[in-house]
Amino acid sequence: MDYRQIAKGLLQEHPQTIAVALARLQPEHSSEIVKLLPSFVQADLISRIVRIDQLPDEVLEEVDILLNSLLNRR
Repeated sequence: MDYRQIAKGLLQEHPQTIAVALARLQPEHSSEIVKLLPSFVQADLISRIVRIDQLPDEVLEEVDILLNSLLNRR
């Protein structure tokens, strides 16, 4: 997994979308990606991830498409 490429791609998204995407990944992958983001973004994302509750299936599907897109860019 190219963490730098994923971090760069995620920065183009809304912070809530980034938080949901990171929450969908394995914790060890999410933590590596968060480390590569600017510090002012990190705190906001951690806060948003902690507050994520139930999300509609449609939102999760859109986030999965985004993640797959970022993971398949090489």
